[in-house]
Amino acid sequence: MRMRIHTTALMSLAVMTGPVMAPRALDAQTTFHPSFYGSTELDTRNSQFYLLGTYIGVGGLGWSPYFNVNAYALHYRPIPGNTATSTLKAIVPTLGLAYAARRDGVSFGVGYAMVDDENPGAPGAEGGGSSGVTASFGAYHIGGGRGAMRSQLLSNYNFDSRYFWARGRASIPFKSSAMHPARLGGEVVGQGGGKGGNTSNSWNVGPTFEYGLTPRLRTTFAGGWKSVGGSLFAERENAAYVKLELSYSP
Repeated sequence: MRMRIHTTALMSLAVMTGPVMAPRALDAQTTFHPSFYGSTELDTRNSQFYLLGTYIGVGGLGWSPYFNVNAYALHYRPIPGNTATSTLKAIVPTLGLAYAARRDGVSFGVGYAMVDDENPGAPGAEGGGSSGVTASFGAYHIGGGRGAMRSQLLSNYNFDSRYFWARGRASIPFKSSAMHPARLGGEVVGQGGGKGGNTSNSWNVGPTFEYGLTPRLRTTFAGGWKSVGGSLFAERENAAYVKLELSYSP
């Protein structure tokens, strides 16, 4: 890896990956605030990625600590061209620092991935396919005005599997209301790594649609085209993908 306290939920730190930065109140109060998030991604290569997580941060501007923990499962074909499938599962707790300004923010985190059924080169294991230390970085910007663009960059690196994941998104308002805000945008996702000659890499690109079901419950739909390759593949595989994300800030 939502690889939310920093202005409406920012999927961050891996992985969503990753961890999530939830909307932070733009005031000076210091309160611990939990947020919950999840995502599901499916593609036509018979690969599925599922993620659930919790983020606990501190409201207010400036620097503050946060704690994030997420669990993910990757169902995939370990041998391209073979119909046999495998499921890789992981839990990743992360501690870090986040900085929030009025329209911008960044976060840095360090965690540890605890992986079951390890495969360092597993294609699509956003937090890495083997147990090891992880490092996360996230950033966002919110433009001014009614039609302001919002952009975010999220990334995560697993030092053991040498696996890197990053996602960039940008969106603008789309027929939104105060009760049900909506945004239309796009995303680009790149990831890859592995070791010992067992490597993979993939790219995703497609549109996104964000919608507020309630003031506290938000969803994002995404989909598009994915290209997967690496030393495990005789040639690159292309596929369509769809993704659903949910975030809840009580």
